[in-house]
Amino acid sequence: MKFKEFMSDVNKKNLKHVYLLAGAENYFIDRAREKILSLLFDDRSARSDGLTVLDCDNKIDLSEIINVIDTAPLFVDKNVVLVKNAKFFKAKAGDDKSADTKLERLLTVLSSMLETNYVLFTTNDAPDKRKKLYKMIDKTGGVLEAEALKSWQLEPWLNDKLRALKLTMDADARQYFIETVSLMPEVSLGLLDNELDKVALFVKGDRITRAVLEKVLASLPEISNFALTDAVTAKNLGRSMQILSMQHDDLKNLLGVLALLVRQVRLLLRAKHFMSRGVSGKALGEPLGLNPFIAQKTGDASKKFSQAALETALLDLAEADFGLKTGAAGAELLERAVMRLILS
Repeated sequence: MKFKEFMSDVNKKNLKHVYLLAGAENYFIDRAREKILSLLFDDRSARSDGLTVLDCDNKIDLSEIINVIDTAPLFVDKNVVLVKNAKFFKAKAGDDKSADTKLERLLTVLSSMLETNYVLFTTNDAPDKRKKLYKMIDKTGGVLEAEALKSWQLEPWLNDKLRALKLTMDADARQYFIETVSLMPEVSLGLLDNELDKVALFVKGDRITRAVLEKVLASLPEISNFALTDAVTAKNLGRSMQILSMQHDDLKNLLGVLALLVRQVRLLLRAKHFMSRGVSGKALGEPLGLNPFIAQKTGDASKKFSQAALETALLDLAEADFGLKTGAAGAELLERAVMRLILS
């Protein structure tokens, strides 16, 4: 199940005895785990007494995990086991008869668990849905597919978050938020959740404005660097040089800026490619992997640049990347690449 459907099922309090919370988005996993545990335990004291946490990253043998899961509760009314980083759900790399035997035993234990026992498996790996273990949990327990969201899939989550905060977001602020997040290599809902909580502290009334968003989000490198890509795309040389001048002494951030610029130039090139084949406007969203509105803006921006200029920019940025990483050159190569692209 996806997060919303999974949480709806859990909220009905028809708890299963075994859950698998799997996927790359920890935000979904953390909230699902905490909701299940809050329903299993009345308070923190009961949780402390009745919950056993086993982390497979600490090289715990599967036999030990099985024994804990199969143990009747002692001095408490429930035996709840949280198995973190359960790597045995992913496709195996080779033959391991010993592991196969233990997994068969785990399957048997989970199939006939005591009514007092519960187990939650969590993993950031994509589970192998062909495994008998996965199929059994999917059929008799609960499986959360905690897939990371793409920027164009963010609107429903954002709407839910705003409802939880009892706030609204004006059109300019929403556009800024979606555009900014679209530049992140990976969307981290945990990060965005925390930042929106901070934003709520600065809001006067019940409406989030762009000014408040910019004030709070400016401290994030991924978001503060949005200003540079925005200035370059708009061919604003003065603003671009001003922003770059503030990065001179920070190699790590310069490399981050460079990566964003490379991504933006590639998006502009791809937009030109698809537009030459008749794809335009919001229809660019799917091939570019962007929110349709952002894709349309990217397509419009690509018209300001020739294909030759964009291709040259990629070569210039590659040279800057090599110079920065080897110490052969500094920010001047990055500035030159930006200047040549804007003036092209």
